[in-house]
Amino acid sequence: MSEGVGEVARRFCEGCGRPLSSEAPARARFCSAVCRCRQWRQGQRLRKRVAAELSGAGRAECPECGAIWVAGVDRRSNAVYCSRRCVTRAWRSRK
Repeated sequence: MSEGVGEVARRFCEGCGRPLSSEAPARARFCSAVCRCRQWRQGQRLRKRVAAELSGAGRAECPECGAIWVAGVDRRSNAVYCSRRCVTRAWRSRK
C-alpha cells in the first residue's frame, strides 16, 4: 500500500499561518473573520502605498530628523513631522 493514501493534506490560514480545522470548508482560506479582515486591511495599505510610490506625489520629509514617509499611508496626508518625538523636539527648539 502506498504511503500517504487517505491522508488529508493539512491546510493553513493565509493570515496567521495556523492550521485550519478539519471541519473548515474546502474553499476556506482563513481561520476566522478576524484573520480575513486583518489580511484585507494589510492588502489595502499595500495597494495604497504602491499607488503613492508610483505616482511620486505622496512623499514627505520630516523637517526635524529628515525621515521620509508616504503621506496618507504611513501618517496623515497633512502631517508635518514623522512622530510625536520630532514634534516635541521642534517645539522645544522653538522655545
